[in-house]
Amino acid sequence: MRLLKFHLRYHPPGIVMEYIQKGALKRKDIDLLDLDSNTDTKELARQLKKREALITEDVQGLLEQCLDTLKKRIEHEGPTGKRFYIYKTLQTHVLPLTNVCFDKDGKRCLTGSYDRTCKIWDIDTGTELQTLNGHQNVVYSVAFNFPTCDRVITGSFDKTARIWDPESEECLATLWGHTGEVVAAHFNTKTDYAATGSMDHTAKLFDARTGTEINTFVGHTAEVIALQFDPNEGQQLITGSFDGTISIWDTRLRERVSVLRGHEGEISNVQFNWDSSLVGSSSLDGSAKLWDTRKTECLATVAGHTDEVLDICFDWAGQRMATSSSDCSARVYDVRSDFKELAVMRGHREEVSKVCFSPAGGCLLTASADRSARVWNTTTGNCIQVLSGHCGEIFSCAYSYAGDAIVTASKDNTCRVWR
Repeated sequence: MRLLKFHLRYHPPGIVMEYIQKGALKRKDIDLLDLDSNTDTKELARQLKKREALITEDVQGLLEQCLDTLKKRIEHEGPTGKRFYIYKTLQTHVLPLTNVCFDKDGKRCLTGSYDRTCKIWDIDTGTELQTLNGHQNVVYSVAFNFPTCDRVITGSFDKTARIWDPESEECLATLWGHTGEVVAAHFNTKTDYAATGSMDHTAKLFDARTGTEINTFVGHTAEVIALQFDPNEGQQLITGSFDGTISIWDTRLRERVSVLRGHEGEISNVQFNWDSSLVGSSSLDGSAKLWDTRKTECLATVAGHTDEVLDICFDWAGQRMATSSSDCSARVYDVRSDFKELAVMRGHREEVSKVCFSPAGGCLLTASADRSARVWNTTTGNCIQVLSGHCGEIFSCAYSYAGDAIVTASKDNTCRVWR
C-alpha cells in the first residue's frame, strides 16, 4: 500500500486517505468526531500513526498540519456562522437555470440549464471557466464527485447522463439506456459508481470509469426523482419516487433490499444521514418521515406543515432534520428525541422550495419563490439575514463545503454568490 494524499473532511470532521493497493486507487475515511478546540493535534497524529499502517514517519508532519487546519476550521465556525454580502452575480445562461452545485473548496460552481449545457464558473472572478456541450435537451441534474471534484456528472431530458473532465471539457462517458428524461445523477464517494434516476420509473447503476451499465433497478411504478448513495462505501442506494415509496438497493448484490411505504403522495426528496443508519423523506402529502435503514421501519412521521413538503435535509451529525414546504415555512426536528420539533422558521411570503444546514449546523438556509433566501438560527428559529436582490423565484441554494459562501439560483437566470 502507498499513501497518495490526505483530504480534509470538515463535516463531519475527519481525514480521508487516498492510497494505492495492488494497482487500484482506494480511499479510507477516519472519523474525528471528538476533535474540538482543546484537541492536542500532535498527540492525535501520534495516535493515528500507531493505528493506521498508511501513516508513516514521513507523513506525520503533514498529518499534523491537516489536523491543525481542521481544528482551526472548527474553532472559526460559531453557532450562527457569519453574515453574508453579495460578492458576485453570475449572468449564467440565455435560457432558464435548472440546478447549481459547489465544488468542495467553494471555488467553482456548476450550473445546468434549458440551453442544453452545463457551465463551470470561477467563484472568485465570476468568470465562466468551461462550457460542457453535448446534450441534446435540457440539462437538469449537475454534480461534482466529492471529495476530489475532478469529475462532473450531468443528467438530461435527452434521456442520457454524461461524465465530464471539468478541466478539459471532455466528455469521458455517455450513460445510455433510459427511455425517459434523466432527472437525478450522482457519483458515490469513491467515484467508481454513478447512478441515475429517470422519468421511465427506473434507476440505473453505471461504472463511472467506463460508462458501462452495471444494472437497472426496476420496481418503482412512477418517476424516480431523487436518489443518493450512502455517504460511506456507496454500497447502498436510496431512490424516491412519485409512486410514494422509497427503495433501498444493494449496489453489490444489485437488488432491492427493502421498500419504505407509508407516504400517501409523491416523494419530493430523500436523504441519508452521515452514517447511513437513517433515511429522511419528504412528500407532497404534507408529511416527512424518518426511517431506520437497518430495521426498515418508520421511526417517526411529522405532519406540522399545512401544505406539500418540498425538501428535506440532515445536519452533518445526523442529529437534526429540516423540512421546507409550500406553506411558506421551514422546520427543524431532533431525530434523537421522538422527532421533537425544535424550531419553526416563518417569514417567507411564498413556498420554500429548498433547505440546507450550514456545515457547522448553527444555521439553516432557505430558498423561496418570494425571490429571497434567508439564513436562520436553528436553535431559536429567528431569521438572521435576508438575502435579497434576485428578480425572480429562487429555486436552489447551497453552502460551500467550508460554510464561508452561499450560492443562490433564480428564475431570473442569474446565480448570486454571497460571502
